[in-house]
Amino acid sequence: MNDKRLTDRVDKITPFYVMELLEKAKAMEAKGEDIIHMEVGEPDFPTPELVKKEAIKAIEENHTFYTHSLGISELRQRIAEYYLASEGIHISPERIIITNGTSGAFLILFSALLDSRKTLVLSDPGYPCYRNFGHLTDAEIALIPVGYETRFQLTSGHIRGLKRSPHLVVISNPSNPTGTVYDDEAIKGLYNAISENGGVMIVDEIYSGLSYKGKIRSAASISDEIIIVNGFSKTYAMTGWRLGWMVIPKWLVRPVQKIAQNVFISPPSVSQYASIKAFEVTDDLERMRNTYEQRRDFMLSELSQMGFHIPVTPEGAFYIYANIEKWGIDSMEFVDRALEEAKVAITPGYDFGTYRAGEHIRFSYATGLERLQEGCKRLKVWLDRRCQ
Repeated sequence: MNDKRLTDRVDKITPFYVMELLEKAKAMEAKGEDIIHMEVGEPDFPTPELVKKEAIKAIEENHTFYTHSLGISELRQRIAEYYLASEGIHISPERIIITNGTSGAFLILFSALLDSRKTLVLSDPGYPCYRNFGHLTDAEIALIPVGYETRFQLTSGHIRGLKRSPHLVVISNPSNPTGTVYDDEAIKGLYNAISENGGVMIVDEIYSGLSYKGKIRSAASISDEIIIVNGFSKTYAMTGWRLGWMVIPKWLVRPVQKIAQNVFISPPSVSQYASIKAFEVTDDLERMRNTYEQRRDFMLSELSQMGFHIPVTPEGAFYIYANIEKWGIDSMEFVDRALEEAKVAITPGYDFGTYRAGEHIRFSYATGLERLQEGCKRLKVWLDRRCQ
């Protein structure tokens, strides 16, 4: 029963099942059981040495105080240089805001752009934290079912078909949980449909450095009005450093600053100074990307042979969204039993929405190939036993 002391907004927040499964798996490991982790989207690579050494230097030089609420100028300038050098996009450092992870960026953006009178539009399936941040603002959440026919992507037709014009639409590119990649024309079409009635578009590009179909061009090249969210966690293997950034229109800078000052004071100082060096890391990034691609190819082959239906080949990130209808088990039961009986942790489709959620599960291949091989071996034995 719900505790009446909670607000309706908090009560609407759904559990983050992947974290609950992780916690359950960790408890099993504490009892001596060996668990293969295919649930959490956290890189298994260490942070590049160049970044770690810069962090030590920052501590030694006493860069351990509050910084500017929008981030240190050196890092904001370096990110601007990155966009210019890598994509030929001119972005003023004033429009680049450093945040406490990309989650911090979304908390600030949703607080500035949403309230109970406004509508947030998301794909279903989609990243669950967008939806839950929306609930914290008391916004109306419109989940649009997306399936194989659109490669799990929102389209301009989806937006124009809504009864109520959206105030804010968020997509991830590449996508979590499906790994699909929007091309430039698709994003342009979405942006035009959203902006026709004054709506705002956010593109989450946190996985943009992990593409297996060539470089993904930032949506910042399409319009200064498109908000870009990115960060260091995935591409640079820096999840625990809790540092992200966003590129926002000029009109949004001051509102964002007021919220950032009150909620976070400033982004973490040592992480900011260390991250300046992240843009000098090249060999490590390519090695990590190649390794993820090898793991993806292995998992696609193994899972298909076991009978999982994978209708859309992931082109980025490190996830595979697989259909489990063949076995006639709801995804929640499937992942619970896989953990208990096969000692393999996977994420149920319910983490990402409600549309056919019981028919899908998400695999993360952000773990070593040997562990993935062992996990697939365990799943095959488990599934073969079920079919006998």
